[in-house]
Parts: sequence; C-alpha cells; structure tokens
Amino acid sequence: MFVVLGQFELLCGYLVSIVAHEVAHNRMAKLRGYGMGVITIMPYGGALECGDDYNDVDNILIALSAPLFNLAVATFIVALWWLIPDVYNYTLDLCIANLSLGLVNLLPLYPLDGSRVVISLIKKKTRAVKILKWLTVATGAIMLVGGFVLAFFTLNITLPIFGLFLILSGIFTSRGQNYYHLANSRPFVKDYTQGLLEEVVYISGDSPLFKFLRYLGKDKICKFIVIDDNGDRVCAVEERTLEKLCMTHDLSVSIIDALQDYSR
Repeated sequence: MFVVLGQFELLCGYLVSIVAHEVAHNRMAKLRGYGMGVITIMPYGGALECGDDYNDVDNILIALSAPLFNLAVATFIVALWWLIPDVYNYTLDLCIANLSLGLVNLLPLYPLDGSRVVISLIKKKTRAVKILKWLTVATGAIMLVGGFVLAFFTLNITLPIFGLFLILSGIFTSRGQNYYHLANSRPFVKDYTQGLLEEVVYISGDSPLFKFLRYLGKDKICKFIVIDDNGDRVCAVEERTLEKLCMTHDLSVSIIDALQDYSR
C-alpha cells in the first residue's frame, strides 16, 4: 500500500518501528523469564495473542513494554527537532510510525497489547476475552464502513484495511499465547555430546526465580551460590533443585522464599 501511494520512506519507518516494537516485547519477556513464540507481523505490529497461563504482572509488563517504547522513541524524535531542526524532514516518517504503533497498540482491542493488559486486570478472563473480541469486531466493522464512506471524499486505504484486520482478528484469533515460559521450554535438558562446562553464579537471595533462568543453557551446568545482603554465603542451589522450584512456584518469588516453602 505504501509503495503504491509513493510513501516508501513511511514504509521503512513502519518496518523499523515494528521490529523495534517486537524487540522491546522480547527483551521484557526475557527479563521476566519468558521467551517469544511465533510472531505474526500485522498492519500495526506483531499480533500477540492473549493467554492467562502466566503471571498477570508479567503479562502487563510485557504487553506495555513495546508501545511505551514506541512512544518514547516518538517523544525523543520530537525533542530532537527542537535541538536540531534540520533533522525534521529525515525523521518525520519514523516519528509518525512510532507514534501510531504506540497509540494503536494501547487500544483494548483483541489482539493488541492493550487487550492483554485488560485481560490481566480482570479475574474472569474467558468472559473478558469474549467481550473484547466482540468489541474488536464491532470497531473493525465501523472502521470498514467508515473507510468506504470516506472513499467518496478522499482516498483512505488505511482505515478499511485496519478495520478488516480487526474483524479477522476478533473472529479467528485463538487464545493461544505467543510467550512460552522458559521453565517449560526444557532449559534444564543438557547436550553432553560436546562436553559441558560448570558455571558458578553468585546471586542475591532476594532475586526472583526468573532471574536464575537467564543463566541456563544446554551447553553448561550452572551452580548458584546464594548470598545475603552482607555478601556471605547462604546456600548453594543446583539446577535440579531450581527446576523443581520453578515448576512449583511463581517465578516472581525470591529464591529464599521458594527454598523455605519447598523445605516445609
């Protein structure tokens, strides 16, 4: 569409912004102990489907990380115009792309990031998903009709295309989640064919479990030395113990609390 309308620069701005959007999701997901599944690039970013099989706080942080990043980039570009006005013509398209992605993805429409936040805040998630899907279809239908009406006055392809995207998403998108938990992705399975190195990690007892998962890999064996606020050793945690803790506890729980609960 952008190429047909001669807006190749805007197309590049959107592509760069979408990639940055998904990188922000991925970064926050890894920080919270999750990995990314399949990403489907859609008109306004990667479609991230909602689920309720993981911590609601994690879900909210992961969902908000990308649109807030886009808005931060747009704000930075606007601030740059005040300092260096000459860059306006070179950065306008990038600013528009980031601003659009940030604002649109905050809408509570399925499967945009805003819907993930709403679902996480509501206890009856199945009912919330149904309501959001109907709202999404209704909004998409209004945009689609509005796009055809505006066609009599001005050319606006974006509105009906986005409306169609919302309708299809609301009807056909499943509830499968695109984030998978690292504790369930077999990080504790090792490949002994090439030999493994042992890695010792010193980490605070207040650290949540998801931070431990960052160090795991199939090409090494990690041993964690838990220390207190004074830097003194509290205990040692092997990967086998860590695996049991991750499977039985919320990953936002500290290692000390998890060990105390596990030992009861």
